[in-house]
Amino acid sequence: MSDQESAIVENSSSPDYTAIPIPSKNPAEYSYVERRAELLQQVRDLGHPSMIHQGEAAERYGVSQQQISKDLDRLAEHIEASLGDRRDLVTEAVFDRAIRGLLAEGEYRKAVTSVKDWNEWLDQRKDLRELEARLDRLEGI
Repeated sequence: MSDQESAIVENSSSPDYTAIPIPSKNPAEYSYVERRAELLQQVRDLGHPSMIHQGEAAERYGVSQQQISKDLDRLAEHIEASLGDRRDLVTEAVFDRAIRGLLAEGEYRKAVTSVKDWNEWLDQRKDLRELEARLDRLEGI
């Protein structure tokens, strides 16, 4: 079983793009899974999906701009499946970038506070989803 096949999002058949290793080969030779994994890493590094220049990315990977747009849509769906809605992609990217920036600047206490805030946000999202599921069940009665 390949790394790509073993990195599957729980309750989904799509790969967990965060668990896919970025290869050291020519990006034009990447599989679509590897390309999306690297695009997700770029979103995290840049802090927002709109920061990716789709034309440049298309040239880098030897695909069309439309394919890059589709890849970003699939990544948004991946985040939705693993975290929640599409806004979560941005939220995750901003938290990740902020925490890495704080660590790089030696601001460890601030980084810890940011991690706590991130975990609190995730807990709130989980609680909200559970509440929504309960309401859906009650409406079905």
